[in-house]
Amino acid sequence: MEERYLNVDFITPVLGFGVAAVLLIGGVPLLLHGWYRRKKFEQLADGYQTYKLRSSIRAELVAGGLVLSLMAALGIFAVLGYTSSARNLQSNIEQLYNPAKLELGTFNGSWMSADITLDDGTSFSNARVDVRAGNEPFIEDLWYHYHPKPRG
Repeated sequence: MEERYLNVDFITPVLGFGVAAVLLIGGVPLLLHGWYRRKKFEQLADGYQTYKLRSSIRAELVAGGLVLSLMAALGIFAVLGYTSSARNLQSNIEQLYNPAKLELGTFNGSWMSADITLDDGTSFSNARVDVRAGNEPFIEDLWYHYHPKPRG
């Protein structure tokens, strides 16, 4: 019987965080510059407050606001995707290894760490959790626990 595991995808949320960071770096200066231009515009004499300049400032503020809105949406989706993948990974580990206690650590870009305690009381701290094909979790420390190296 083939075991089915829940989908674990940490790459998409990490990419979402990266794009959101780039948008933050681009959007904040754009918005600040637009506000600065608007303050300077308000200090100009009536003959110098042209429609073209006002329209340019408005376009800059709208673009900055849209960039920051997109950044916030990407950030929210990245957080939701990351937490969903972490929950799915925890569920997959529980399905495969049935630990007495499991606490996921941090994701470093290619694997996640976990503190895991088995039913027999054996405990592993900062165990490396890899995700194999089909979203199967693999914990090398547990594999060696169940399949000890031959002595000799």
